[in-house]
Amino acid sequence: KPKNIFVTTASSLEGTKIIGHLGPISTHIVAGTNLFSDIFASFSDVFGGRSSTYQKQIATLYDQAIDELKLIAFEAGANCIIGLRVDLDEVSGKGKSMFMITAIGTAVLVDVLISNELSYEAKTKFKNVSLEKINALKKKRDIIQQAKESDLKLDTETWEFVTVNQVTEVSEYIIDQLRSLLLNNSDSFQKNHSNAINYFDVFPDEIKSELVYKAILNEKNERLILKLCEIAEKINLVNYDFIDQLMQSDEIKTQKIALRCLTYDKPAYNKSDIGRMSFFIDVIKNKFPIKATKATKKGLLSSKEIEIWVCVCGTKNNNDVTLCNSCFKDIFGFTSVEVSPNKVIETLEEKISLVSSFIE
Repeated sequence: KPKNIFVTTASSLEGTKIIGHLGPISTHIVAGTNLFSDIFASFSDVFGGRSSTYQKQIATLYDQAIDELKLIAFEAGANCIIGLRVDLDEVSGKGKSMFMITAIGTAVLVDVLISNELSYEAKTKFKNVSLEKINALKKKRDIIQQAKESDLKLDTETWEFVTVNQVTEVSEYIIDQLRSLLLNNSDSFQKNHSNAINYFDVFPDEIKSELVYKAILNEKNERLILKLCEIAEKINLVNYDFIDQLMQSDEIKTQKIALRCLTYDKPAYNKSDIGRMSFFIDVIKNKFPIKATKATKKGLLSSKEIEIWVCVCGTKNNNDVTLCNSCFKDIFGFTSVEVSPNKVIETLEEKISLVSSFIE
C-alpha cells in the first residue's frame, strides 16, 4: 500500500540492498495564502515570532506532499523512496502570492525492508519532551473527556485540533453531532459536515475506512447515511471488504448504499482491484434482477404492435421511457435519486477497462 512505502533522506538503507532504481519522482503542493488568512486575523497563538497554527498548517502540507510522493512511488512499483528533499517556496505575481511545497526523491525497490521501523519509532519513549507536546496531550485528554460527557463544543479551534492531531476517540461524538444538526435542520450542519470531511480524510486508509464505513453500517437515519456517503466520496474512500458487508445485508436499503459506494473512486488501483470490481458486477446482476416485464401494445395510428415495459406497479410504459409514468421507478425498481444497478455496472466496467490499460 502507498502508506507502507518507507521514506528516507539518506541515499541508502542500512541492512537492505537496492535491487532496482525506478527513477526520480517529484510532486508539488500549491496553496493560496488565503489558506492562512484566518491565522493572521488573531495573534493569540504567536509567541516569540512564531505561530503554532501556521506551523501546523505547513506541517499538514508537508505530510500531504509526502503522501502524494508515496503514491507516485507505489504506482511505479517501488517500496522505498531515498534521497528525499522537501522545499518550501513562495510564488508571487500580479499582487498575489502562493506557497508551493516540492517533494523530490528516488523511487527504488529494496530486497529487505524493516516494516516495523515506523511503529517502533512511534512506541519509543522520548528522553525529553517539550512543553508543547505536554500541553497538546492535556488538551487531547480534555477534549476526549468532554466528548464522553457530551459537552464538547465543535468550534473552529476544536475542529482544527482533532483534525491535526488525528483524535479518533471523538469520531462517534462527531457523528452524533451531525445527526442532531441534521434532524434539527440547523444552518451550521453544512459547515460541520465540511469540517468532518477534512477530519476523516487525515487518517490512514485502514482507520478512515473503519470509522466511516462502520458509521454508515450502524446508522439508522437515511438522511445522515447519505451525508456519510458524501464524506466517503469526497475523500476517495473505497473499501471493498466493507462494501461487501453492506451488500450482504438482508435490507435492500443497505444494499443500495453499497451500490452507491461502488461508484466512488480510489486514490490508486492495482490488479486485485480489477478482480474485486468484476466480482461485484456478478453480485449486482444476481442481487438486482430486472423487475419490469416486457410486453407489446398496438400503436395509436396503426395495427402494428410496439414493445413496451410494464412496471411492478402495473403501469405500461414505452421503451423510450426510463422511469415509470406512475411511480417514477426504473426497470429495477429504483427511483431517480438512487443509483441504478445498470449505472453501477457501467461505471465498474469502464474502470476495469481504464485500469487494465495501465496494469499488466
